[in-house]
Amino acid sequence: MIQRLRESRSPALAVLATISFVSSLGISIMLPLLPLYALSLGASPLQLGLMTSGFAIANGVAQFASGFLMDRWGARRFVVVGIGTYAAANVLIATAPTALALIGYRVVAGLGGGINMVATRLYISQTAEQASLAFFNSIISAANSAGSVLGPGFGGLVAVAGDLRVPFFIVAGTSALAFVAALFLPRPKPRPQEAGSAAAAGGRVWSRTVFILLAGNLLLLIGFGGWITSYAPFVTTRLGWSTFDVGIIFTIFGLGDITLGPWLGHLADRTGRRRMAVLSSIPIFLFGFIVFFGLPKPFFYAISFVTGAALTAYNASWFALLTNAVPSARRGRVFGVVSAVAQAGTVIGALGATAVWQLTDVGWGTAPRFDGGARCRPRPPAAARRSQASGFSSSTCAGSIW
Repeated sequence: MIQRLRESRSPALAVLATISFVSSLGISIMLPLLPLYALSLGASPLQLGLMTSGFAIANGVAQFASGFLMDRWGARRFVVVGIGTYAAANVLIATAPTALALIGYRVVAGLGGGINMVATRLYISQTAEQASLAFFNSIISAANSAGSVLGPGFGGLVAVAGDLRVPFFIVAGTSALAFVAALFLPRPKPRPQEAGSAAAAGGRVWSRTVFILLAGNLLLLIGFGGWITSYAPFVTTRLGWSTFDVGIIFTIFGLGDITLGPWLGHLADRTGRRRMAVLSSIPIFLFGFIVFFGLPKPFFYAISFVTGAALTAYNASWFALLTNAVPSARRGRVFGVVSAVAQAGTVIGALGATAVWQLTDVGWGTAPRFDGGARCRPRPPAAARRSQASGFSSSTCAGSIW
């Protein structure tokens, strides 16, 4: 892998990795504190929900629409536009006078983030060597995870030491740095062989392969939406985990991504991306069983580390497969549509888990997964009586979270 990194010598990879790290650092500083910041501005519970949903809707709309424009105008300028919009929105967020203004600024941030998400992937497809697509994507993912690991703790310390607005000014600063870095992205070089393949494809974009990849990603993110909604309530109420136990998983995910993700991306390019996507889905599938069967925490931490790396390998292989399945002249619209649908999958999973949770049991809320199934085992009578007293149903469901 080190040799592959040396051989690439791509300024685009270095700049994109820097942008991803700086942007992720800012986002991870901000997100845990955003509800508290909104409450300090007098936000109601409804306004908190609008702040979250407004960002998500704007993000999805921007992903869907911008992809079509990128096919005409190119990805590089949209990377700059997306990051610039996001940076400007974060400056406004740091100075928001009211909760309503904060909601509006978050919508603007969602537009910028959605544009940048699609533009970055499309830019990678235009600049990376075809033999290194999975590796490039895994490096970007690892840089993103590095920022996510460092950000929350740093933001919390800053918020405790100073005013609650200070972390948001830091986010504005990191976003501005990412914008400046984006200005130095090299222009993609035309690839005659890709232009020829696009013409030969006759405009055929939505092939069977694309639909399969779309369905796989949608199911994955439906499962993620259900898991992220139900995970913390389940492990705290059922397994008695502490807040530290709940949060440490995300750090472990990030560490797995950083340490093993690029190696697996490199391996996918060498041995086969489809094979890597299939193999990496196995620990993702098994992850849920560790939680539902209540196995010791060391097992949970170990598979969390492996799952973090597996998610990176899956996503890197998935993007590489999608890139090769679509003519270069139509990749922007396909990336945009696929990303927007994936965003909808997270919302569907979250709403579905909430509905199932209210009707049955918190354990069922984490049931959406790759194969769509779940298994239930009866509880002992004593556990059932405790469940009835606390408002839960009398069965425990075992299944994969993703």
